[in-house]
Amino acid sequence: MTFKRPPKKRRSKPTQTGKERQNLKGRILAWSIRLLIAGVALSVVFVLLVYMGLFGKLPDNESIRGIRNHTASVVYSTDGAMMGKYYIQNRLTIDNDHISIHIKNALVATEDSRFFEHKGLDFISLGRVFVKTILLRDTRQGGGSTISQQLAKNLYPRRKIGFLSFPVNKIREIFIAARLEKHFSKEEILGLYLNTVPFGEDIYGIEVAANRFFAKPSSSLTPPEAATLVGMLAANTAYNPRRHPERSMLRRNVVLDRMQDNGFLSQEETDTYKKAPIKTTYTRLDSNHGPAPWFMEQVRMQAESILKQNPASPYNIYTDGLRIRTTIDSRLQSFAVTATKNHLDYLQNLFEEHWKGRDPWQHNPEIFNTALRKTDRYQLLRDKGLEEAAILEELNKKVPTTIYTHEGEQQMTISPIDSLKRALRILHTGFVAMDPSTGHVLSWVGGVDFKYFKYDHVTSRRQVGSTFKPIVYATALNQGYDPCEFISNEQRVYEQFDNWEPANSDGEHEGYYSMKGGLIHSVNTIAAEVINKTGVNSVISTARAMGITSPIPTVPSIALGTADISLLEMVTAYTAFANYGRAQKPVLILKIEDAEGRVLYEAEPSGFMEEAFNEETARMMVQILRGVIERGTGSALYSRYHLQGDYGGKTGTTQNNADGWFVGFTPNIVAGAWVGASNPGIRFRTTELGQGAHTALPIFARFMQKTEQTSAFSAVRTQQFYPLPEDLLVRLDCEDYLEDYTPREEMNFFERLFNRPDRSERTAPEETDSTEQDKDKNLLDRMRDIFRKKE
Repeated sequence: MTFKRPPKKRRSKPTQTGKERQNLKGRILAWSIRLLIAGVALSVVFVLLVYMGLFGKLPDNESIRGIRNHTASVVYSTDGAMMGKYYIQNRLTIDNDHISIHIKNALVATEDSRFFEHKGLDFISLGRVFVKTILLRDTRQGGGSTISQQLAKNLYPRRKIGFLSFPVNKIREIFIAARLEKHFSKEEILGLYLNTVPFGEDIYGIEVAANRFFAKPSSSLTPPEAATLVGMLAANTAYNPRRHPERSMLRRNVVLDRMQDNGFLSQEETDTYKKAPIKTTYTRLDSNHGPAPWFMEQVRMQAESILKQNPASPYNIYTDGLRIRTTIDSRLQSFAVTATKNHLDYLQNLFEEHWKGRDPWQHNPEIFNTALRKTDRYQLLRDKGLEEAAILEELNKKVPTTIYTHEGEQQMTISPIDSLKRALRILHTGFVAMDPSTGHVLSWVGGVDFKYFKYDHVTSRRQVGSTFKPIVYATALNQGYDPCEFISNEQRVYEQFDNWEPANSDGEHEGYYSMKGGLIHSVNTIAAEVINKTGVNSVISTARAMGITSPIPTVPSIALGTADISLLEMVTAYTAFANYGRAQKPVLILKIEDAEGRVLYEAEPSGFMEEAFNEETARMMVQILRGVIERGTGSALYSRYHLQGDYGGKTGTTQNNADGWFVGFTPNIVAGAWVGASNPGIRFRTTELGQGAHTALPIFARFMQKTEQTSAFSAVRTQQFYPLPEDLLVRLDCEDYLEDYTPREEMNFFERLFNRPDRSERTAPEETDSTEQDKDKNLLDRMRDIFRKKE
């Protein structure tokens, strides 16, 4: 019999009474209230901790009142153009009154439509953001931060504090915004914001943005331009009008709609502006770009030196918004940049064709090998312990590279070795122009591209070639030598100078040149004989008095231009000719002002240097150097480039055509150009292509062509050097060259009287009529004519 246990009775749960349910809800509510209170308390404590500075001290009222952004110092040309800036942050702080009303309207309409109604924190705006932006996904409504909060973020950048970063930074910005609202008016806050807000591309503030994208001050911005820039604030890169014009236009039109919604534009205006395309005028002024970057570097060094001369001066060129007024003329600088670029483009193409299929250093491989060993990559691999073969193998590997070409910057996949070969073949240049009466530097081009080649060829030293010869001849004339003294063109050996045997570049050593003809036609044998007569030390003394400070070797070959001298020094020296005996030191900075316009430095009027030679010598030298342009090595200025002004000058070509020079002058401008490769061993193989008349003179000519064609500089076409008095005309009245000549000291009286060379031409500006010439003949001329008639 099986016993079955009776089924277990289940206990039934007691049903909750209404009173028990009521108690449970009460307990939940009580705990919720406690949690809410605790949360509020913790939030209050958290906010208090932020306020008290546990996560970083808040700026006090004094700091707020003394807000001062880093502001770029600006360099201005003598005609008022902005040439460049020095900065840590690329910002130009401008007065609130100079900011376009369209910018302010666009900003308020897009970023904070209730800006003039709140006190720094806008609860209505926060609610709007939550409903429309988050729930309805309407991104046109803008963000929740007020302009004051955004300004706080710009002035006091956010800190990283782990997971607490967002709440801490937002609370800090609310407190700072409240203090900003307390100490500044709404208009002042708008001005502060627009002077600090970043626009990408290392741009801070509306003034720099307006200059960069539209080449105008912010006060001149139109409504669609203002909307374009304000539209960038949502995403600097995505809405950049240069990089992404279509996206930028869409964003601009959203801003225009918001301006209409807020009553700043009418429907008709909005429709018109929205149809207009975005037309940018992109202008970049930074450390690598601008119209005169090499000049800017010289000004920076001089300005810092000037500021350091006052130990009590607290000014910093990179942060304090200084205004530096300089001597450079933006129009002449533009002419110089165009002249150098156009001619160097031509020369570079010619050079590549000239050496097509060959390396310019093929006869001297050490030029390339030395350059390779100096590269950073080679030295880095060597420091890692790699052998020569391994280094070369590594440097022959192709890698993506941004390189400079004379057509511009290019992206290429190329090996470092091939990249170096391209760089070594590049021709470089220097050009500088000065006002001889003041020493003011008017234009300055130090090379072909500042970003890639910061080396300044205006201040660098290279062999000067025949541009040094006028200094030799001026020394001789000042010592009393006759410019019409004829000198044999024979090749001589100077035993006293270690058997120095100078030769002419054309190999011709026949006939006789007058001293003036030797300079006009740049004859080496004549220059050598002239320095032999004057003495090397006397020539060096003249050069020093003319402003040349570079070391000059005490050897007679300096007469042929073997000294290494900078282009700036040579142009300075030639101001002594234009100034009739006294050179002028170059002047770059006229005035330095602080951000409020107070004058910190003002250049005193530049005085002339000591007399290098007397006025009589200077006048004869000007006439001879005019002859260089009229019928000598510089004749292309008139025959090819058709210049109209009164010019003097001298070409220069160094040994093996390594350096091409030209220094020329008018009564009011002295300018010079140099052309060559970075290594003198890299050059044109023929004098026809490598001489200064072909490489450097055209830069001067192109520059002066534009100058003559500009009304502001029309005096260049008409102003002439002082006419020579009759006694100096007589002293210069001789042929440049004679095939046969008997030295005057070997003639008897009648030979000296009747065998003087006839005047083949007279070059003084006023001598154009033969009848007038007859009237001006001196007694010796008339006697010679009488005896000739009897014959």
